[in-house]
Amino acid sequence: MLKPWITPPPPAHDAYRCWLISPGSLTARIIARCDRFRVERRFQGVRMPSRDEARLVGLRDREFAHVREVVLRADDMPVVFAHSVMAPRDLTGVWRSVGGLGTRPLAAALFADPRVVRFPLEYKRINRHHYLHGLVSAAGLEPPRILWARRSLFRLQGRPLLVTEVFLPAILKLSVKSIRPTEP
Repeated sequence: MLKPWITPPPPAHDAYRCWLISPGSLTARIIARCDRFRVERRFQGVRMPSRDEARLVGLRDREFAHVREVVLRADDMPVVFAHSVMAPRDLTGVWRSVGGLGTRPLAAALFADPRVVRFPLEYKRINRHHYLHGLVSAAGLEPPRILWARRSLFRLQGRPLLVTEVFLPAILKLSVKSIRPTEP
């Protein structure tokens, strides 16, 4: 049995904590700390979600979901593996903008619309036995034995979209970089 996701953040001494607990757009935070940012789409289509994911987006057991997986790259380093799940019917409904994102970040759609409601973040340390660790490996990212992940449910007109972000070790290199000043 899988251990549940937790609501309290990781311990204060954990190097990933500042990235995990940041409430705003993770994409915007990464962009502010690098010179070149890009989204590399790895998968978008119909796939069987985990039972936990299916429950959160309102699907029945063994019902397929629409899944989008991307790697966020900062200065050509993979820093986050993002995995989003929704009911396929919502791709032609309230979340139709997700289908046409291509290599644009999902954050552009989520944080630009004031009608989107974000639920509290949940956290999890994942090891090589967790399905998300397997997805990171399948994306060719060679993850360490343990990774931190966070997830949050978003709702638009009552319809859920689950976004999970798995933090890769290179994200810590961005933490030491100062934020570039904005142009006047």
